[in-house]
Amino acid sequence: MSISSTGAINANGTAYGTSSTAANSAMDMDDFLTMFTTQLQHQDPTNPLESYELAAQLAQFSTVERLTETNYHLQEVKSYLSSMNNSMMVQMLGKEITANGNSLVAKEGQISGANYQIAEPSQVKIKIYDEAGQLVRTMDMGAQDAGRYQVEWDGCDDSGNKLVDGTYTFQVEAVDADGNSVEVEETISGTCRAVHMKDGLVYLTFADGSEINPNSVIEVREAGPADDV
Repeated sequence: MSISSTGAINANGTAYGTSSTAANSAMDMDDFLTMFTTQLQHQDPTNPLESYELAAQLAQFSTVERLTETNYHLQEVKSYLSSMNNSMMVQMLGKEITANGNSLVAKEGQISGANYQIAEPSQVKIKIYDEAGQLVRTMDMGAQDAGRYQVEWDGCDDSGNKLVDGTYTFQVEAVDADGNSVEVEETISGTCRAVHMKDGLVYLTFADGSEINPNSVIEVREAGPADDV
């Protein structure tokens, strides 16, 4: 059985007429049976449908109907899991969070928390870039042992001038004694002050106003007085 473009059925039992994806997706079993019996009434007596063709059509429609039901239930499950996820994110409020990232927020003389971890002893440099991607500061940290360190930036450029409030990024470059690059993990941290939705996704907002995706979170702990930025 084939559907063409007007919705009627010709003498050969073939449907023709204007159809749309929306109309097809809305067809239920009653609609199908009505069209199916109409097809039988109008089939060519000299070339009737074989029984296996009838069975195949019924089986195909039944499969599509079950898949439609499955998709509907999956949407319900997705909505339920999304609701659960949102509820879990609310529990992040007031917690000190560490996440993968390399952003720095300068606000009223305060710089948001950021850290880096090097895998082995290295010579380390930290480069700070503004929102336009321009290098504004290079800090030579010298030789450092393997471990985790805090990014200590005063918000000034290489000439000592105070930079305007805004969002900056940092890049840590580490090399070993032979000049080979050493693996560096860059992270940001702050106290979660809000949970909100944007473009269908949940985001956590730090006290400094920066946003992170929960997928980037690597540590959550109780916030202390010194953790507020």
